[in-house]
Amino acid sequence: MKKRIISILAAILALSMTGCSAGNNASDDGIVIGKSKHTALSPIEVTDDNVLNSIRVFDLISTDMANSMFSPLSLNMALGMLAEGAEGSSKEALAKYLGTDDYSAFAESYMKLVESKYNNKSKEDKGYNNAFKIANSFWADQGYPFKEDYKNALVEKFGAEINNVNFADKSKTLDEINSWVKEKTNKMIPSILADYRDDVVSVLINTVYFESGWVREWSLDKNDKQTFTHFSGSTKEIPLMVKNGSSYYVSYFENDMATAFSCGYKNGTEFIGILPKQTGDFTIESLDIPSLLASETKDYDVIARMPELRFDSSFPLNNALSAAGLSELFNIETADLSGISDERLCVTEVLQKTRLELDKDGTKAAAVTAIAPGNMMPMPKEKKEVTLDRPFAFMIYDSEEEQIVFLGKVTEP
Repeated sequence: MKKRIISILAAILALSMTGCSAGNNASDDGIVIGKSKHTALSPIEVTDDNVLNSIRVFDLISTDMANSMFSPLSLNMALGMLAEGAEGSSKEALAKYLGTDDYSAFAESYMKLVESKYNNKSKEDKGYNNAFKIANSFWADQGYPFKEDYKNALVEKFGAEINNVNFADKSKTLDEINSWVKEKTNKMIPSILADYRDDVVSVLINTVYFESGWVREWSLDKNDKQTFTHFSGSTKEIPLMVKNGSSYYVSYFENDMATAFSCGYKNGTEFIGILPKQTGDFTIESLDIPSLLASETKDYDVIARMPELRFDSSFPLNNALSAAGLSELFNIETADLSGISDERLCVTEVLQKTRLELDKDGTKAAAVTAIAPGNMMPMPKEKKEVTLDRPFAFMIYDSEEEQIVFLGKVTEP
């Protein structure tokens, strides 16, 4: 029986803001499948908590990167499509990482919710529409015996497009795949692939596109520069956006490791800026994100400051996912993807590419009311300040569904 390869990609675009310097820029020429060099990573403890697993993977892949952003949601969607065709121990390993043995049920309901809830048709406001789009596709070699049940499941549960292509004609196939990615990410990610191995017979792709203005805009005086302190102790003078937010617009968070603020987007999601209490390098896991999120309060008026951001990230994820308990998927002798085809398949590459642009008016991405009757004057509230003027973390977060759409770390804005 001939051994062939299935390739899975998470193609993602990030938030959009104008202004700051780029870091870790990914080439617009895309990523080469099957030719990248990998360095073994130390295993991480995998739990049934996908949020914690995602944070640990991001801490692995973002090491030594200046600015980086990762989409747990996009990777989960792509792995969820793979899990739909996995069997035996491969299916169990994917279920462990994803935190469920039925990710497709979540994907089906969440995609419907996102489409109905986060994509209102309001007119463009200061260059931003309200959009949160998830798209999936399965690119299948037209001469390869994929199971119809698998393809039908991707269509029904993930809303995936099934595209039959000739992988032997690389130029045409690459053009079709990259054109699809460019369209689904609203041109923020022009391409994902520059090449692929000759034994690749399929590619799974997920894209996440996010765009929204702020519920309440930030103010920015380009001439009012403040000091940003890097890990090394060196400093840089940059303007910081400022939001003097009443508790109606800005929430405050604090645990033993960090302080944070959240501010809402018009599409219903929110941005959370996280400042570690200790100076020096940090991991996202060390900030104890679950307890930080649980500490949310509106008991304070919050003064928030942060830089504008604009950067790209590209990640080969094979080794990080191997360290997270999915190593058998990358070995033709151990991978069990028999729900996809009766032929032996394994994964050759998992890639993610993101882009973030964020400014005082809003954010764009592709893989991110109370009325008080009466006339009483409100009691003044204590003020809290969170100034992101040294390395910090951030999330684009769907708080109602507890989904981390984008997770980022900034050290050199």
